[in-house]
Amino acid sequence: MVPRLRHNATLESHTVLKMPSEKDTERDEAGYPRMTKTYLKKLCREQKLYDTPYLNDVLYLHFKGFGKIENLEEYTGLKCVWLESNGIRKIEGLENQPQLRCLFLQHNLLSKFENLEPLQELSTLNVSNNAIRTIESLECLPKLTTLQIAHNQLKTADDMAGLVACPTISVLDVSHNRIEDTEIIDVLSQMPDLRVLTLTGNPVIKKIKYYRKTLICRLVSGSLKMYIPSEQIL
Repeated sequence: MVPRLRHNATLESHTVLKMPSEKDTERDEAGYPRMTKTYLKKLCREQKLYDTPYLNDVLYLHFKGFGKIENLEEYTGLKCVWLESNGIRKIEGLENQPQLRCLFLQHNLLSKFENLEPLQELSTLNVSNNAIRTIESLECLPKLTTLQIAHNQLKTADDMAGLVACPTISVLDVSHNRIEDTEIIDVLSQMPDLRVLTLTGNPVIKKIKYYRKTLICRLVSGSLKMYIPSEQIL
């Protein structure tokens, strides 16, 4: 079972997890620590997880400075992977994690969505605080319900059009991007399961007349209820 962590769990973990020293692990050409098989097993022992890779259903690999996701082939039972605050530039190396439910990649160096096809059970994806300009390639995630993509570089309705290809999303956080195109309402209105929307910190809020009422009228139908944080009301 995926462990239930408090909202600030990653911050708390930061006080415990240490960046690897030169002696701890190999380094790639750019100087980033490598996610080697030996180092992964060392981390599992330190975190009191299983030595046998496939028995682990969670890995805590955040705040390690990794530049690449690799050598997870034997960790086939994973349901949750924490990769927050590394130097990861590409979503990859997750071909053998078909049971993965939660993937946390916030605070990295990602520029796009890619290589998500093997993750058919994925329900939560956090890519906040990266450099993603376009939401795309989500149609391969039939069970995705929560997408957190705050603090990226989304700007126009076209940048967000890929949301329509993933109708299962019910929780969407696109706060603190550069969204200024009012036509995003047309995109959001095509998301049938959307229940929670966070747009805080985007210029578009000031461009939509009667912002909260407009969104509720356009995005809510029948008995469907949408939660829009009160701090967004202008």
